[in-house]
Amino acid sequence: MTETVMGRKKRTRYEIIHDILSQCENGAKKTWLMYKANLSYELTNNYINRLVEKDLISQKDGLYYLTEKGKKLLELLKEYKEKKTALDKVTSQIKDIYGED
Repeated sequence: MTETVMGRKKRTRYEIIHDILSQCENGAKKTWLMYKANLSYELTNNYINRLVEKDLISQKDGLYYLTEKGKKLLELLKEYKEKKTALDKVTSQIKDIYGED
């Protein structure tokens, strides 16, 4: 579930993982992941460590790459994001008609 924080929508954990994994498709440095996923250094480390532990990404020559398992998860997360975007649009229309903020 996303929340609005100071006019911005808060990303779900799955959306953050999607952002990280998508950057690892062709290899990415930790700092690149941090900037592209828009995370603090500490959060970036936490996510990277967890993704490595779960064998979703691996490190080679200072870069992080997707594993086969990571590629499968990324495909599912792409589908998740598409469906979530469509659902958010419908939810917004319902709120417009029903009158909720």
